[in-house]
Amino acid sequence: MTVGSIMPPLDWVNTALVAAKEALPAAYEMSGMSCACDKAALMPGDHVYSWKWGYTYNHHGIVVRTEPCAPGCRHDTLRCCSIVHFRAPVGELPGRIELVSLADFAEGRQVCRARYDVTHTEFYVRRSGCCTTKVADAWPLVVLRALSLLEPDAPEGAESGADTPAQVEYDMLVKNSELLARWCRIGEASGVRRFRSSEKAWSLQTSPGRFVRLGLA
Repeated sequence: MTVGSIMPPLDWVNTALVAAKEALPAAYEMSGMSCACDKAALMPGDHVYSWKWGYTYNHHGIVVRTEPCAPGCRHDTLRCCSIVHFRAPVGELPGRIELVSLADFAEGRQVCRARYDVTHTEFYVRRSGCCTTKVADAWPLVVLRALSLLEPDAPEGAESGADTPAQVEYDMLVKNSELLARWCRIGEASGVRRFRSSEKAWSLQTSPGRFVRLGLA
């Protein structure tokens, strides 16, 4: 509600937040810094991510299967595109590694592809978690690593771990979806030798060095 022709401060703040939320994705795309990728360009072994919480962090996964689909496809089946990811705990449900469709992974957000073997300049300019200077392994090995993380007794075509406890304990800082994707792509160079173990390591987004660069530590 306005007083005369003057908008109350809280309304100004709300209007600004809404405008920023709508403009940020477009501005990021136009900057040339976006790694956005549509489904048709995805390949098995790709390390993908989508932004969460208003671009504050990105959630990661590995594409293990993709097939051509008809125009208008919602990409909501495992046959169309399958992604292995580490779902964070929700309420009383523990975190778990599962196989999901592209639609379930993205949850309505743009999907991006992480870049490997980039220059040090690009690595420091881009947001943490978007790229790395490491060289990725061959895609068949990446896919095999990702599939090896799923429960072996999961029914074919079903989400892994739907009714079983997590085989790996999720930790937002040192055992998360980004570490899973990096382990699949670069193996021990991710900081852990075996992902299905008690081993832990900082991911690019949670590394203390990131906060030093941002002046937060």
